[in-house]
Amino acid sequence: MNGSQSTPRRSRTVTFLVIAVLANSFGNLVLSEGMARMPSFFEVPFDRYLIALLTNPFLLPGAALMAIYTLTQVSLFSWADLSYVVPCVASSYAVTTLLGEFVLGERGELIRWFGVVLIFIGVTMVIETPVATKPHPDQGFQC
Repeated sequence: MNGSQSTPRRSRTVTFLVIAVLANSFGNLVLSEGMARMPSFFEVPFDRYLIALLTNPFLLPGAALMAIYTLTQVSLFSWADLSYVVPCVASSYAVTTLLGEFVLGERGELIRWFGVVLIFIGVTMVIETPVATKPHPDQGFQC
């Protein structure tokens, strides 16, 4: 492994992971807030529900953030291992739980926070491993 080639890859990977985690977490936050303002699906006619959904000011920003998350994660798959990307992006569960607690006022039980700590420990372990463990089809082996 050539250190000069691995540093830009790791830096780019960390940048894309941060974007993916934040876009996913804030996208879920915005969508959750928007859906909390919707009428009950089962208590209004479908056409009224659909109109409320399409005019919901939170839907488009939330969907845009989720699209950014998806594009960023797909980009990560082009140079990083699936077994590296998905566990690292799982840190969005911890960020989302924090946003739920402190922005939305949700009250998580101790067992939920224990799960968040376990996710954080797992992400910390995975982030210390190589970004890629096999050669890219278009490049030599450069982790």
